[in-house]
Amino acid sequence: MLLAVLIGVSASLEQGHTAQAADAPPLNQVVVDSDAPPAPTVEDLIEDRLDQLQAVAAEVDQQQFDASLAKREKAVRKNAAAIKAELDRLKNLKRFAWPTKGRIGSGFGMRKHPILRTTRLHNGVDIGGACGNAIYATQSGTVTRANFSRSAGNNVRINHGSIENKKVETAYLHMTKYTVSTGQDVAKGDLIGYVGTTGLSTACHLHLALYENGRGADPAQYLVKD
Repeated sequence: MLLAVLIGVSASLEQGHTAQAADAPPLNQVVVDSDAPPAPTVEDLIEDRLDQLQAVAAEVDQQQFDASLAKREKAVRKNAAAIKAELDRLKNLKRFAWPTKGRIGSGFGMRKHPILRTTRLHNGVDIGGACGNAIYATQSGTVTRANFSRSAGNNVRINHGSIENKKVETAYLHMTKYTVSTGQDVAKGDLIGYVGTTGLSTACHLHLALYENGRGADPAQYLVKD
């Protein structure tokens, strides 16, 4: 009886397999989904890649242009600042600082020398003050002389360079002592010495001389008293 049951089960399985085989499509038959998009061709892939590369190239070009523009703007701003600084410097070149305490007691021009008693050009201005008062550079420049002479006493001379196409120098005479040396660069307002009465002098004062292209000129036209 058991053998009959096994034979029946085997027959049933074979029938089921046969039915499934009959329902399945042939092996060489391809099922196509009509709603699916067509597969891209090689030409399509190449075109898409070219579009991507062109987009990247355009973005790189824009970034390079922006960077170049920013660099150019920075350079223009720097040049503008340099031009403004130079204009300010030129504007202030002829505004000389007052060199020491006191006021002008004797101006530029012809006068009788208080010691030599001869009428001659007073080549500068005398600023009265107490001996020992500080003397400051009226403008930036380079010290071209710092020594002693019989007439000028302890004296300092400063070359201020070209101002309105003229070589301008200042000289500070009759100092008690000077605090700078030849070849030294000084800034406007730097201490250069102290008021004295050395050389041909009758009292403590600063004789301030100014030269334009080597010729004496009135320092008062440059001096600005704060």
